Amino acid sequence: MWLDTAAEAPSGELWSLLALAVLQGLTEFLPVSSSGHLVLGKELFGLRESGGVLVEVALHVGTLGAVLAVYGKDLVALVRDALGGRPRYLMLLLLGSVPAGLLGVLAKDFLEGLFEEPRVAGAGLLVTAGLLLVSDARRRRLEREGAAGGREVGVVDAVVIGVAQALAICPGISRAGSTIAAGLLRGLDAAAAARFSFLLSLPAVGGAALLEARHLDRLPEGQAWPLALAVVLSGVVGFLSLRLLLVALAKGAFRWFALYCAVLGVVALVLLGAAAGPDAAPGP
Repeated sequence: MWLDTAAEAPSGELWSLLALAVLQGLTEFLPVSSSGHLVLGKELFGLRESGGVLVEVALHVGTLGAVLAVYGKDLVALVRDALGGRPRYLMLLLLGSVPAGLLGVLAKDFLEGLFEEPRVAGAGLLVTAGLLLVSDARRRRLEREGAAGGREVGVVDAVVIGVAQALAICPGISRAGSTIAAGLLRGLDAAAAARFSFLLSLPAVGGAALLEARHLDRLPEGQAWPLALAVVLSGVVGFLSLRLLLVALAKGAFRWFALYCAVLGVVALVLLGAAAGPDAAPGP
């Protein structure tokens, strides 16, 4: 792995890293699960991740920049309100961050083990498909009844969306898809659900980035620029995919993402099952 050597990054490893950056940017915001794609890509298509956790977090920092680019004004307003004695929304974001934080601490080893099980990612994609379909049906029903949206995020909403974010730690379950779906099921409009979902990602990704920043001094000489390039690339692609998601939400296109996740999940489980068949068969 290129981060483990002192030599200049080989071109093959560089292209692998950039491909990983594009994959991260595309799938981080679209409700199709970036973790599921990375796990299945590595297993089914030979995509090799380079550099371990440091690279993973670095690519997430790139997509974090995309969130800041789209929701920067909202974040500034949130901080201004908090400093002005109106911390309600900030407190809701902190409350929504608790479930994932607790699960990450209490079940760290178990959750890390799931990323070594491609079938879990395939099953997770089916869960994502179900969540998207159910939430889209709920949104459409509320729109027909004239009861969709028009209210702010509340305490119960924050807890439910936070639990959905914790669930999405499992590979194959989309963080964006599950949290926005939870908001839609709670009766929030698509814009409010998306805004809370992506602002909720800032504490988790920002915290992980701060923890991993202490390892930056381990980068061999000449290896910082490929990683920086990958971070920028993941941010640019992430910005475009986030914009695409917001347009898709406005047009009610969740069912198409659900169809994609369902097909990919079924194909992955079938192929993985077929690949495991000979190994599982008893010997003569």
